[in-house]
Amino acid sequence: MINCDLHIGAIFIAYNAEQTLENFYKNFPKSEVKTMILVDDASTDGTYGLALKLGIPTYRNAHNLGYGGNLKRALALAEKHGMDIIIDLHPDGEYDASAIPAAIEKIRNGADLVIGNRFTKITDQINSGMYLWKLIPILLLNTIARYTLNLKLNDIHQGFRVYTRHMLKSINYKENSNNYLFSFELIVQAVMANLDIAEVPVKTHYVGNKRGATLKQSTLYSLGVIRIIALFILSKLGAKSRLFR
Repeated sequence: MINCDLHIGAIFIAYNAEQTLENFYKNFPKSEVKTMILVDDASTDGTYGLALKLGIPTYRNAHNLGYGGNLKRALALAEKHGMDIIIDLHPDGEYDASAIPAAIEKIRNGADLVIGNRFTKITDQINSGMYLWKLIPILLLNTIARYTLNLKLNDIHQGFRVYTRHMLKSINYKENSNNYLFSFELIVQAVMANLDIAEVPVKTHYVGNKRGATLKQSTLYSLGVIRIIALFILSKLGAKSRLFR
């Protein structure tokens, strides 16, 4: 069981989150964490100034690094700040912070990585605003990943995560992609390192552009997932890969 006195922190990676940041921060369970940091990925709106106004310790990238690139920097900062348990939650309000206590409890009971599960009931995602045409490929990719990676998880391609310092030290996350594939690569790296991955139910709220990716984006992501799984299988057979130690 993990020491309850370890440093619990939160990282918020943000891009053009001015419209949602204040409400997100107001509802974030600040009593659960010792440290919070926000990393603004060169937003073109007032995200950076608002974060400073709200009193959030904030860093701003000189140029846009992309989702994965920004998360790499945020995780490196989390390590620098001495966080032992790192909550990764986006300030766009898509994922509900109410899942945090249960996730921390999973970490304290031995998990190295905790991810959210949006599919306690599949209809919940439709009711929360997800487009059906986005839901179907997600469920298909989840099925492929579960069987090829031997994972007993229901929702692999999502954005609520809690990491441990031990996990970050055990994988090569700085070699991951700078796009959305970063998160899937990280899960596969955890599998490769024989780390304990758990999940907790998480509520979602989809509005505006968050409701669905374009067909091109979905196709490229799906092809990327297949490529990463292939690299994982080849690595298990002895082939060298930048992603897997």
